[in-house]
Amino acid sequence: MSEIRMLSQETINQIAAGEVIERPASIVKELVENAIDAGASMIHIEIREGGISYIRVTDNGSGIPADQIRLAFKRHSTSKIRDAGDLTNIGSLGFRGEALASIAAVSRVEVLTRTPSSITGTRYVIEGGEEKRMEEIAAPVGTTFRVENLFFNTPVRKKFLKKENAEASAVSDYVQRMVMGHPEISFRFVRNGKEPSIHSPGNNQLKNSIFAVYGKDVLSEMVEVRADGPVRIRGYISKPQQTRASRNYENYYLNGRYIRSKIIENAIDDAYRDYVVPGTFPVVVLQIDMDPAELDVNVHPTKMQVRFTREHDVGTLLYEVLLSRLKELDLTARLSGAAQLKPATEEIAPAMPVMPPAGAVSISRPEMLVQPEELQPAVPQTSYVQEEILVPQQVPETHILKESPASYETGPQTAPIPQEMRLVGQLFRTFWIAEQGETAYLIDQHAAHERVLYDRLKEKLSKGNLDAQILLEPLIVTLAPQAYQRVMEEKAVFERLGYSIDSFGEDSVIIREVPYIFNGGLGQEDFQTMVDLLLEGTRRVDQTVLIDRMATISCKAAIKGNDAISFEEMQSLLEQLMASPNPYNCPHGRPTMLTMTHQELDHRFKRS
Repeated sequence: MSEIRMLSQETINQIAAGEVIERPASIVKELVENAIDAGASMIHIEIREGGISYIRVTDNGSGIPADQIRLAFKRHSTSKIRDAGDLTNIGSLGFRGEALASIAAVSRVEVLTRTPSSITGTRYVIEGGEEKRMEEIAAPVGTTFRVENLFFNTPVRKKFLKKENAEASAVSDYVQRMVMGHPEISFRFVRNGKEPSIHSPGNNQLKNSIFAVYGKDVLSEMVEVRADGPVRIRGYISKPQQTRASRNYENYYLNGRYIRSKIIENAIDDAYRDYVVPGTFPVVVLQIDMDPAELDVNVHPTKMQVRFTREHDVGTLLYEVLLSRLKELDLTARLSGAAQLKPATEEIAPAMPVMPPAGAVSISRPEMLVQPEELQPAVPQTSYVQEEILVPQQVPETHILKESPASYETGPQTAPIPQEMRLVGQLFRTFWIAEQGETAYLIDQHAAHERVLYDRLKEKLSKGNLDAQILLEPLIVTLAPQAYQRVMEEKAVFERLGYSIDSFGEDSVIIREVPYIFNGGLGQEDFQTMVDLLLEGTRRVDQTVLIDRMATISCKAAIKGNDAISFEEMQSLLEQLMASPNPYNCPHGRPTMLTMTHQELDHRFKRS
């Protein structure tokens, strides 16, 4: 074995810098967080060559006292905590005391700073961890950091940096997230000396910060959400038609800190599950505030991950708040090309319902959800496996997570769903034409029937009326050790759902009964998916899998375009659709109906 020796302080600092400073965006993150912790109301960020050659961050915060500047660049020096006990109640963004030492270890750093109580300021220069100059100068209150020649003394790491545009984009992405996370601060971001690409007002209005980042078109399709209680939620979420192909537009902040959290991701996914096409994601800006003692933010050097002491409560609350808000909205899609006659305002409010005309046919009869019999699935009602025994099971709605606290208040409830509608006729044996008030509707009969069948199945699931299917040949499933342990821990959840599961050796389970949906039992693939979600920590594991299966089954069972259907059947199905909690989308997120107003038709025909 080679000789064991102590590393030099220079090498130690460079290794530590590698844990915190990965790229220019890492430096901007650390300096901006320090500015926020210093109470700044204005933060200006400027970069050149993607931040590789030059970064400047200026704030009007409290500054650094002259006698503490050298100490600020020592490793594990911080003004945010005093001892280990403070780690359980962290209210600042930075606290590890490694940022400045790490930045100085791999670049040239110049600091200009002055506190409100000082007449003059201080200029401090440190390069590669070695102090070069410290002098008294005139300076405004606040702090300016200039960071130049990143990784000049670690060329191996410098060659792994991406091209200028990619590094600049990473900095811009971070600044955008901070703009939306701190609407009380005015941010200004300049690249290569040009006009600011981002400039927020800092007037503590979140919608103005969203406007500064995403623009008017996105903001106009977002609605406000809020909840008060031990966990406070404020923010905006997009209507389901405003989705993106990735999660990059999902932004959430915990006590002002931008984070990534599987618990929050899952809650957003679950809330939007019935409303968006699979593989698409909403635009979300949420600020979540709670007792810091309920959190562990000391999980990772970048402080992007946190642990909740009651993660299931947080996830369940957020899911219920978002779903409740979505249910309040009128989500009918517009006919393509229809004139958008919106009032000239940036205020965001849910669409108001149109009052029904006198004498319209009432379709507000929720009992029609399971009638009439002629609208049962258009497939044979036989089991896929002959001579199997179907045993009804009383399966209560089950969750991996506990119920959320009851002491929360949400925003005002509205009822935008039209309660009365007149069926006019059918177009191309596929689409129905209906009217309600001053609005015309074009309805896809397949999507409408799909939604009705799906709601029927979901209602059975919520009431615990799902059946179980006894397998002629029990299914033996071999699992990884961790998966086997989790299944055994949650055995009661699977059994309440309709599974009959027992241990079968050290790493296998034997399944004798499976949940039965419509006209078939769930297979091994569905069970494995449920196990995978359980390992991920996904909330509502059982229902996630079942609901996805029910959406697929409903699609296959629903009437198709060109299928013959009588006027009475259309009218009955329309009544059931409009009694749905979400009549606007099929289970896969496609619209069930498109709308155009009388005024828009007049405009298109040049009548107004």
